[in-house]
Amino acid sequence: MAVPDSPASPRWRTAAACAGLPPEIIFARREKEARPALEACHRCPVARRCEESVAPAESYFDGVSGGRLWRNGRLVRLRGEYVARPIDTSDFDAVIVA
Repeated sequence: MAVPDSPASPRWRTAAACAGLPPEIIFARREKEARPALEACHRCPVARRCEESVAPAESYFDGVSGGRLWRNGRLVRLRGEYVARPIDTSDFDAVIVA
């Protein structure tokens, strides 16, 4: 599937592995409820674009973006193996432990 180039373009969302998931899963604040979205991120071709577009740390985002779980714009340290890519916490002020 071709993926649109612009992270600002809403068209990239159609290529997202989570495109068919209900909002309550994508915007879940806890790992258990967010698990289907986190698992979808493992095979998602636009995980990085998702995080770039949502800018969770800047928007105080709650939910899954870019293979990571966010709460109030801060990373939530996951207990499971659902991270789509390594987390570099040096870029963030704090990481919430679930």
